[in-house]
Amino acid sequence: MPYLTNSEQHNSFIQLVVYKTKYMETKHIITTRKAYPSRSMGPHVRQVIPSAVEHLDPFVFLDHFGPIEKKPDGLGVPAHPHAGIATITYLFSGSNRHQDSYGHDEMIYAGDLAWMRAGKGIVHAEGMNEGRTEPETIHGLQLWISLPAKDKFIEPDFFYYPKSTLPEFDHAGATIKVICGELLGHTSPVISSSPAYIYEVKLPAGTELTLPIPNGNTCGIYLVEGEALSGENTLLPATMTRYTEEGESISVKAIADSHFVILGGKPLNEPIVPYASFVMNSQQQIQQVIQDYQSGKMGQI
Repeated sequence: MPYLTNSEQHNSFIQLVVYKTKYMETKHIITTRKAYPSRSMGPHVRQVIPSAVEHLDPFVFLDHFGPIEKKPDGLGVPAHPHAGIATITYLFSGSNRHQDSYGHDEMIYAGDLAWMRAGKGIVHAEGMNEGRTEPETIHGLQLWISLPAKDKFIEPDFFYYPKSTLPEFDHAGATIKVICGELLGHTSPVISSSPAYIYEVKLPAGTELTLPIPNGNTCGIYLVEGEALSGENTLLPATMTRYTEEGESISVKAIADSHFVILGGKPLNEPIVPYASFVMNSQQQIQQVIQDYQSGKMGQI
Protein backbone atom coordinates (compact mmCIF):
# COMPACT_ATOMS: atom_id res chain seq x y z
CA MET A 1 0.00 0.00 0.00
CA PRO A 2 1.60 3.34 -1.07
CA TYR A 3 2.10 6.05 1.54
CA LEU A 4 1.97 9.79 0.83
CA THR A 5 4.71 12.09 2.03
CA ASN A 6 3.78 15.10 4.18
CA SER A 7 4.17 17.33 1.11
CA GLU A 8 1.92 15.08 -0.98
CA GLN A 9 -0.67 14.98 1.80
CA HIS A 10 -0.65 18.80 2.03
CA ASN A 11 -0.99 19.16 -1.74
CA SER A 12 -3.88 16.68 -1.77
CA PHE A 13 -5.57 18.64 1.02
CA ILE A 14 -5.20 21.92 -0.89
CA GLN A 15 -6.58 20.33 -4.08
CA LEU A 16 -9.60 19.07 -2.11
CA VAL A 17 -10.22 22.50 -0.58
CA VAL A 18 -9.92 24.20 -3.98
CA TYR A 19 -12.36 21.68 -5.50
CA LYS A 20 -14.87 22.19 -2.69
CA THR A 21 -14.51 26.00 -2.84
CA LYS A 22 -15.72 25.97 -6.46
CA TYR A 23 -19.08 24.64 -5.28
CA MET A 24 -19.43 26.68 -2.09
CA GLU A 25 -22.09 29.34 -1.76
CA THR A 26 -20.50 32.75 -2.24
CA LYS A 27 -20.79 35.45 0.41
CA HIS A 28 -22.54 38.53 -1.00
CA ILE A 29 -21.36 42.12 -0.65
CA ILE A 30 -23.36 44.29 1.75
CA THR A 31 -21.49 47.54 1.18
CA THR A 32 -18.29 49.08 -0.18
CA ARG A 33 -17.28 52.40 1.36
CA LYS A 34 -14.23 54.61 1.31
CA ALA A 35 -12.31 55.44 4.48
CA TYR A 36 -11.44 59.13 4.61
CA PRO A 37 -8.54 60.82 6.43
CA SER A 38 -9.06 61.17 10.17
CA ARG A 39 -10.03 64.61 11.43
CA SER A 40 -8.31 64.03 14.76
CA MET A 41 -5.18 62.13 13.64
CA GLY A 42 -4.46 64.00 10.40
CA PRO A 43 -4.35 63.26 6.66
CA HIS A 44 -1.92 60.34 7.01
CA VAL A 45 -4.42 58.22 9.02
CA ARG A 46 -7.64 56.71 7.64
CA GLN A 47 -10.16 55.35 10.13
CA VAL A 48 -11.75 52.33 8.45
CA ILE A 49 -13.66 50.94 11.43
CA PRO A 50 -15.92 52.42 12.78
CA SER A 51 -16.09 55.10 10.04
CA ALA A 52 -16.42 53.27 6.71
CA VAL A 53 -17.90 50.23 8.49
CA GLU A 54 -19.41 50.54 11.96
CA HIS A 55 -17.87 47.28 13.17
CA LEU A 56 -16.98 43.83 11.86
CA ASP A 57 -17.58 41.64 14.89
CA PRO A 58 -15.28 40.88 16.69
CA PHE A 59 -13.28 43.79 15.15
CA VAL A 60 -14.27 47.20 16.53
CA PHE A 61 -11.49 49.42 15.18
CA LEU A 62 -9.16 49.63 12.16
CA ASP A 63 -6.80 52.48 11.32
CA HIS A 64 -4.68 52.59 8.17
CA PHE A 65 -1.69 54.88 8.75
CA GLY A 66 0.85 56.10 6.22
CA PRO A 67 2.83 55.83 4.15
CA ILE A 68 4.43 58.79 5.87
CA GLU A 69 8.02 59.82 6.59
CA LYS A 70 8.98 59.31 10.21
CA LYS A 71 11.72 61.76 11.16
CA PRO A 72 14.45 61.04 13.74
CA ASP A 73 13.16 63.75 16.08
CA GLY A 74 9.50 62.96 15.46
CA LEU A 75 7.24 62.02 18.35
CA GLY A 76 5.26 58.81 18.47
CA VAL A 77 2.06 58.14 20.42
CA PRO A 78 2.57 58.94 24.14
CA ALA A 79 1.47 56.66 26.95
CA HIS A 80 -2.28 55.95 27.00
CA PRO A 81 -4.52 53.21 28.44
CA HIS A 82 -6.54 50.37 26.87
CA ALA A 83 -9.00 47.87 28.36
CA GLY A 84 -11.41 45.20 27.09
CA ILE A 85 -9.68 44.63 23.75
CA ALA A 86 -6.66 43.17 21.99
CA THR A 87 -4.71 45.81 20.04
CA ILE A 88 -2.84 44.68 16.92
CA THR A 89 -0.13 46.59 15.07
CA TYR A 90 1.06 45.26 11.70
CA LEU A 91 3.61 47.12 9.57
CA PHE A 92 3.98 47.08 5.79
CA SER A 93 7.13 49.20 6.06
CA GLY A 94 9.19 50.97 8.71
CA SER A 95 9.52 50.18 12.39
CA ASN A 96 7.82 51.09 15.65
CA ARG A 97 8.70 50.73 19.34
CA HIS A 98 6.17 49.19 21.74
CA GLN A 99 6.39 49.90 25.47
CA ASP A 100 3.85 49.10 28.16
CA SER A 101 3.23 49.26 31.89
CA TYR A 102 3.84 45.51 32.29
CA GLY A 103 7.50 45.92 31.30
CA HIS A 104 7.37 44.89 27.65
CA ASP A 105 9.66 46.83 25.31
CA GLU A 106 9.97 45.65 21.71
CA MET A 107 10.91 47.07 18.30
CA ILE A 108 8.45 46.01 15.60
CA TYR A 109 9.62 45.87 11.98
CA ALA A 110 7.89 45.43 8.60
CA GLY A 111 6.08 42.10 8.48
CA ASP A 112 6.16 41.66 12.28
CA LEU A 113 3.08 41.58 14.47
CA ALA A 114 2.54 43.26 17.84
CA TRP A 115 -0.43 41.79 19.74
CA MET A 116 -1.37 43.35 23.08
CA ARG A 117 -4.14 41.82 25.18
CA ALA A 118 -5.36 44.79 27.20
CA GLY A 119 -7.84 42.85 29.35
CA LYS A 120 -8.52 44.61 32.66
CA GLY A 121 -6.27 47.51 31.67
CA ILE A 122 -2.77 48.38 30.51
CA VAL A 123 -0.88 51.55 29.55
CA HIS A 124 1.28 51.57 26.42
CA ALA A 125 3.20 53.94 24.17
CA GLU A 126 4.14 53.60 20.51
CA GLY A 127 7.13 55.00 18.65
CA MET A 128 8.52 56.94 21.62
CA ASN A 129 12.25 57.49 22.35
CA GLU A 130 13.46 55.26 19.53
CA GLY A 131 16.88 56.92 19.20
CA ARG A 132 16.50 57.03 15.44
CA THR A 133 19.22 58.79 13.41
CA GLU A 134 17.72 58.48 9.91
CA PRO A 135 14.20 59.12 8.57
CA GLU A 136 12.12 56.17 7.39
CA THR A 137 8.74 55.55 5.79
CA ILE A 138 6.22 53.96 8.11
CA HIS A 139 3.07 52.31 6.80
CA GLY A 140 0.71 49.86 8.44
CA LEU A 141 -2.49 48.98 10.23
CA GLN A 142 -3.75 49.08 13.79
CA LEU A 143 -6.74 46.94 14.70
CA TRP A 144 -8.72 46.34 17.86
CA ILE A 145 -10.57 43.11 18.60
CA SER A 146 -13.20 43.12 21.30
CA LEU A 147 -12.44 40.51 23.94
CA PRO A 148 -15.27 38.11 24.88
CA ALA A 149 -17.29 39.06 27.95
CA LYS A 150 -15.56 36.34 29.98
CA ASP A 151 -12.15 37.89 29.19
CA LYS A 152 -12.89 41.61 29.58
CA PHE A 153 -10.99 41.66 32.87
CA ILE A 154 -8.34 39.07 32.05
CA GLU A 155 -4.72 39.76 33.00
CA PRO A 156 -3.02 41.95 30.36
CA ASP A 157 -0.18 40.58 28.24
CA PHE A 158 1.89 41.35 25.12
CA PHE A 159 2.99 39.01 22.34
CA TYR A 160 5.55 39.72 19.65
CA TYR A 161 5.52 37.63 16.47
CA PRO A 162 8.49 38.16 14.12
CA LYS A 163 7.81 38.05 10.39
CA SER A 164 9.46 34.63 10.12
CA THR A 165 6.87 33.03 12.43
CA LEU A 166 3.83 34.06 10.36
CA PRO A 167 3.06 31.55 7.57
CA GLU A 168 3.27 32.91 4.02
CA PHE A 169 2.51 30.87 0.90
CA ASP A 170 1.57 31.12 -2.77
CA HIS A 171 -1.86 30.04 -3.94
CA ALA A 172 -3.57 30.49 -7.33
CA GLY A 173 -1.08 33.20 -8.28
CA ALA A 174 -1.49 35.12 -5.01
CA THR A 175 0.93 35.54 -2.12
CA ILE A 176 -0.92 35.12 1.16
CA LYS A 177 0.21 35.68 4.75
CA VAL A 178 -1.86 34.26 7.60
CA ILE A 179 -1.49 36.92 10.28
CA CYS A 180 -4.17 35.40 12.50
CA GLY A 181 -6.30 32.29 12.13
CA GLU A 182 -6.02 29.43 9.64
CA LEU A 183 -6.27 29.20 5.86
CA LEU A 184 -5.74 26.32 3.44
CA GLY A 185 -3.80 24.28 5.98
CA HIS A 186 -1.60 27.18 7.14
CA THR A 187 -2.08 28.25 10.77
CA SER A 188 -0.82 31.42 12.46
CA PRO A 189 0.86 31.03 15.88
CA VAL A 190 -1.32 33.88 17.20
CA ILE A 191 -3.77 32.84 19.91
CA SER A 192 -6.81 35.12 19.91
CA SER A 193 -9.37 35.07 22.72
CA SER A 194 -11.97 36.05 20.12
CA PRO A 195 -12.18 33.68 17.12
CA ALA A 196 -10.83 35.88 14.33
CA TYR A 197 -8.77 35.77 11.15
CA ILE A 198 -6.54 38.28 9.31
CA TYR A 199 -5.01 37.48 5.91
CA GLU A 200 -2.68 39.75 3.95
CA VAL A 201 -2.96 39.16 0.19
CA LYS A 202 -0.91 40.38 -2.78
CA LEU A 203 -2.68 39.60 -6.07
CA PRO A 204 -1.11 40.29 -9.50
CA ALA A 205 -3.15 42.02 -12.21
CA GLY A 206 -5.42 39.65 -14.12
CA THR A 207 -5.42 37.02 -11.38
CA GLU A 208 -8.61 35.79 -9.72
CA LEU A 209 -8.61 34.34 -6.22
CA THR A 210 -11.34 32.38 -4.45
CA LEU A 211 -10.91 31.63 -0.75
CA PRO A 212 -13.01 29.68 1.77
CA ILE A 213 -14.52 31.74 4.60
CA PRO A 214 -16.67 29.80 7.10
CA ASN A 215 -20.42 30.20 6.91
CA GLY A 216 -21.60 32.38 9.81
CA ASN A 217 -18.33 34.34 9.98
CA THR A 218 -18.11 38.04 9.32
CA CYS A 219 -15.85 39.07 6.44
CA GLY A 220 -14.39 42.29 5.11
CA ILE A 221 -11.74 43.30 2.58
CA TYR A 222 -9.71 46.47 2.96
CA LEU A 223 -7.82 47.44 -0.20
CA VAL A 224 -4.44 49.01 0.57
CA GLU A 225 -3.24 49.43 -3.01
CA GLY A 226 -4.37 48.55 -6.54
CA GLU A 227 -7.77 47.96 -8.11
CA ALA A 228 -9.90 44.82 -7.99
CA LEU A 229 -13.35 43.39 -8.58
CA SER A 230 -15.48 41.32 -6.22
CA GLY A 231 -18.79 40.36 -7.76
CA GLU A 232 -19.98 43.49 -9.53
CA ASN A 233 -18.23 45.84 -7.09
CA THR A 234 -15.02 47.70 -7.87
CA LEU A 235 -12.56 47.81 -4.99
CA LEU A 236 -10.35 50.89 -4.87
CA PRO A 237 -7.59 51.97 -2.45
CA ALA A 238 -8.84 52.91 1.03
CA THR A 239 -12.19 51.15 0.52
CA MET A 240 -13.69 48.65 2.93
CA THR A 241 -15.98 45.98 1.52
CA ARG A 242 -18.25 44.10 3.89
CA TYR A 243 -19.79 40.70 3.07
CA THR A 244 -22.73 38.72 4.42
CA GLU A 245 -22.14 36.20 7.17
CA GLU A 246 -24.02 33.66 5.06
CA GLY A 247 -21.93 31.89 2.42
CA GLU A 248 -18.69 29.94 2.44
CA SER A 249 -16.33 31.73 0.04
CA ILE A 250 -15.33 35.05 -1.49
CA SER A 251 -13.76 35.83 -4.87
CA VAL A 252 -11.54 38.74 -5.90
CA LYS A 253 -10.10 39.54 -9.34
CA ALA A 254 -7.22 42.01 -9.59
CA ILE A 255 -7.52 44.64 -12.33
CA ALA A 256 -4.14 46.08 -11.30
CA ASP A 257 -1.53 44.61 -8.96
CA SER A 258 -3.41 44.67 -5.65
CA HIS A 259 -2.56 44.53 -1.97
CA PHE A 260 -5.39 43.94 0.50
CA VAL A 261 -6.29 42.52 3.89
CA ILE A 262 -9.15 40.09 4.54
CA LEU A 263 -10.46 40.03 8.09
CA GLY A 264 -13.39 38.83 10.15
CA GLY A 265 -14.35 36.04 12.50
CA LYS A 266 -17.08 34.36 14.46
CA PRO A 267 -19.33 37.12 15.84
CA LEU A 268 -19.38 37.54 19.60
CA ASN A 269 -22.85 39.11 19.41
CA GLU A 270 -22.20 40.93 22.68
CA PRO A 271 -22.88 44.54 23.66
CA ILE A 272 -20.21 47.01 22.51
CA VAL A 273 -19.77 50.04 24.77
CA PRO A 274 -16.78 52.15 23.65
CA TYR A 275 -15.26 55.09 25.47
CA ALA A 276 -11.98 56.58 24.19
CA SER A 277 -9.54 53.62 24.13
CA PHE A 278 -11.74 51.31 26.23
CA VAL A 279 -14.27 48.84 24.79
CA MET A 280 -16.44 47.09 27.35
CA ASN A 281 -19.88 45.47 27.56
CA SER A 282 -21.61 47.98 29.83
CA GLN A 283 -21.40 51.56 31.04
CA GLN A 284 -20.73 50.23 34.52
CA GLN A 285 -17.62 48.44 33.24
CA ILE A 286 -16.51 51.63 31.48
CA GLN A 287 -16.75 53.54 34.74
CA GLN A 288 -14.75 50.82 36.48
CA VAL A 289 -11.82 50.89 34.03
CA ILE A 290 -11.78 54.70 34.03
CA GLN A 291 -11.51 54.61 37.82
CA ASP A 292 -8.83 51.90 37.65
CA TYR A 293 -6.77 54.02 35.23
CA GLN A 294 -7.15 57.22 37.26
CA SER A 295 -6.20 55.42 40.48
CA GLY A 296 -3.03 54.02 38.90
CA LYS A 297 -4.08 50.35 38.87
CA MET A 298 -3.07 50.01 35.19
CA GLY A 299 0.48 51.06 36.03
CA GLN A 300 2.76 53.44 34.18
CA ILE A 301 5.68 53.36 31.79
